[in-house]
Amino acid sequence: MLDSIQSLLDAFPEGVVRVSGGVVRCCSEKARQYLPQLAAGEPVPDILALFAENGSGTGEFSQGPATYTCSYSAAGGEQIILFRPASKSALTGRQLGGVVYQLRTLLGDVLTEVGPSTTEGGSPLSAGDFGKTFHRLFRLLDNLELLQETESFRPVTIDLAGLCRDVERLAAPLLHEAGVRLEFRSREGGLLIPGDPALLRKLLLELTANAARASERGTVVLSLRRQGSRAVLAVSHSGPPADGRQLDAMLQPGMGEEIPLPGQGAGLGLSAARRIAALHGGSLLMEWGRTAPVAVLSLPTGPLNGQLPVRTLTVRQDGGLDPVLMGLSDLLPARVFALEGLD
Repeated sequence: MLDSIQSLLDAFPEGVVRVSGGVVRCCSEKARQYLPQLAAGEPVPDILALFAENGSGTGEFSQGPATYTCSYSAAGGEQIILFRPASKSALTGRQLGGVVYQLRTLLGDVLTEVGPSTTEGGSPLSAGDFGKTFHRLFRLLDNLELLQETESFRPVTIDLAGLCRDVERLAAPLLHEAGVRLEFRSREGGLLIPGDPALLRKLLLELTANAARASERGTVVLSLRRQGSRAVLAVSHSGPPADGRQLDAMLQPGMGEEIPLPGQGAGLGLSAARRIAALHGGSLLMEWGRTAPVAVLSLPTGPLNGQLPVRTLTVRQDGGLDPVLMGLSDLLPARVFALEGLD
């Protein structure tokens, strides 16, 4: 009987792991090729621990230089985890680099030469409308630049709890204008990890923006905790549970490049978020059940370099734009955007 189950698992094109009580019960040959540390009767490796604890969901995780996409679900008191290498972009680095260069040049020309335009009747367009559009364009550009995979990754020793508090402080008043409440909850006074502050801030803003969009003018909660050798950040919202169509989209076999969100397909921003998680050796998953889907980010807490300074959030102006405004630009009403701060 056991031999027949093992033969069935080995026939899957993906890696398959059966887990119960935090212990690997059995795994396929393909799974052992991807993760040699898998062994029947041994504890679930840290990199798969979150998937083994939750009910159902999809996500991605990184192991060394490789990134994997996975789905997981509960069945008969066990967790079944399926994973495979994440697919790559169809664009070459040269092509994407050319797009980024031209977009940045054109956006600079728009800002310096055109400014707020006019309607067909000759009346001026709202500066807020123009500012919102410009911030959205720059957000798209930043995501394209990140997905080029030539970005500068500068990890330092960072206080992730402090970063989350700063994101809450800066983003909560802006989201309030969109009818969304943002809260950060954690018992951690500080939680040090190796990471790039600017990239992690971008990741937090992306997950927050998508949760705010799905909350239907409700509440978004960032929750941070330490779990063994990893920091676990959950981004939940008070919106409705995913319906059948949305769950089907999450589970479709060809999802590869995306981490779907309720109510919409995963866009470029979530691909960028997944890329940032992979750069940090982390995992990003979407779990669901009777409540609205929750995004869960898991990041390693070490090794730390004691010679590097501890940092939280440094707001960097990109082309004269506030990165927090830019990260939330799809959600915010036009009235919060103004051009006076653009240089």
